[in-house]
Amino acid sequence: MLSFRTKLRRYFFLLVFVLSGCASQQTKVNQTRQVFAMGNLPAASVAIEQSIPSRNNLYNLEQGSILRLMGTYRLAQSNAEFLAADAILRQNELTQSTIKSSISNVGGYFLAEGIGKDYILKGFEGTMLAYSIALNHALLGDWDNARVEVMKMVKREQDIASFNDVKYQALAEVRNKGINGVQGKLDNRVFQGNPMINGYPVNTISDPQTMSLINSYQSAAAHYLAGFIFEKLREPSLAAPGYRQAIELRPDLPFLHEGLKNLDTNISKPINTTPSGTTDTLFVIETGFLPFIDNFKSSIPIPIGGQIRFATVSYPFIAPNTELYNPGQIVMGGQSVNLNMVTSVDSMARRDLRDEMPGYMIRGASRAIAQVFAQIGTQRAIQGNHANNSNQATLGAIAGLITGLTMAEISSADVRHWSNLPANVFLARTQIPNGLQDLLIRVPNGATVGRQISFQGDKNIVYIRVFRDRASIMSSNDIQAGFGSIGQPISFILKNSSRHIIPSRSQPMLELKR
Repeated sequence: MLSFRTKLRRYFFLLVFVLSGCASQQTKVNQTRQVFAMGNLPAASVAIEQSIPSRNNLYNLEQGSILRLMGTYRLAQSNAEFLAADAILRQNELTQSTIKSSISNVGGYFLAEGIGKDYILKGFEGTMLAYSIALNHALLGDWDNARVEVMKMVKREQDIASFNDVKYQALAEVRNKGINGVQGKLDNRVFQGNPMINGYPVNTISDPQTMSLINSYQSAAAHYLAGFIFEKLREPSLAAPGYRQAIELRPDLPFLHEGLKNLDTNISKPINTTPSGTTDTLFVIETGFLPFIDNFKSSIPIPIGGQIRFATVSYPFIAPNTELYNPGQIVMGGQSVNLNMVTSVDSMARRDLRDEMPGYMIRGASRAIAQVFAQIGTQRAIQGNHANNSNQATLGAIAGLITGLTMAEISSADVRHWSNLPANVFLARTQIPNGLQDLLIRVPNGATVGRQISFQGDKNIVYIRVFRDRASIMSSNDIQAGFGSIGQPISFILKNSSRHIIPSRSQPMLELKR
């Protein structure tokens, strides 16, 4: 028979193990984000390997994001990772389609979210996944497969809207019926549009830009990209809806209206392959980083057996973003091109959290109740028939406390997310004279980065991912330009921004010191 002190020591070490393990994982994820934001892509890839050893769909998303930025020669590998995540997402979509005929099935489904190896992508992440795969295909010059992905994106959005309708009905039913008879007594204010949960910072999900979104899962930039792809494949009947959807999502942007306005004229032009012609070029610039999503913990009362017991409940929380960046313009061939902020992924994430908060509250409450029952059960099991024995009573109380703390960690909200997504997506479009042209863009630390791009043919997409002090730059019809002997995308960091130096197409990445 183990002594009281031995049992107490074992419970203590169990608590330390659980809490330190969670802290270690959190630290690794934070380190991964910091390495990626600095643009150190090889190190970021290694950090992902260490942070997500289970190789689930989140691993696929993060590695896919990193590989695409290493250069065109890694785009096929990037898409392999993205398509692996997409296969899991499509299986989840099939599950949703199967169960949505029954409100009770849907209710059970969303209560189980966050449990299991594979992560259920949020709506906006599914849209960004299709957008990312389509963009990868276009950068490889594979416009037909890019077309497939934007068609998939449109279908996915329809499925999200359909499932959300049924899910919100299920939420209402679960709330009204209650969970073990107590849910109806918990923080009903959230269902009245005022999600104040014991100090929860509602302003982080209720800012004007977030509230202005029609929904959380449709991206104006992604739909404009779809319109551009269909237009360049000479399919005006599909291009027009893409442009119209982008306008509906962001009616305040004249840039989006011009895409639809110029569609017929652009379609009527012959395909330009002459060296003296120009190339219709869409610039896609991604900047900033999503803040880390963390748990906001609160204590709620649970009335059980005539007593009030308190349990810890967790909700996702997105901190204010400190890494938003607007380059304003790029310089292309000596001419300034103004950029348009078309999609705020940061706001999409916040709108998704706001829309899903009732569900998070119900899941949190159901798991809080499980905490209390587990705590009571453990305490009674330890005490047994010796409730009057002071050692056994103390051990039972401590065991119940530790069980409650352990369950609180296990019951934390699922804050997994696609962390390498940009905060904002900017677009610009203009005609660029064919031939070698110099591209320059300023990055957040004040440096100017750039490279030479060869323009040819009638269409081109130039993709730029801005980091804190550098940028990855790729072009769809110049797939070999900008890669040096080490296989890295050519860019450079010019600390003295009054000078502009463009590397030749054979140079590796450069960093020019002061």
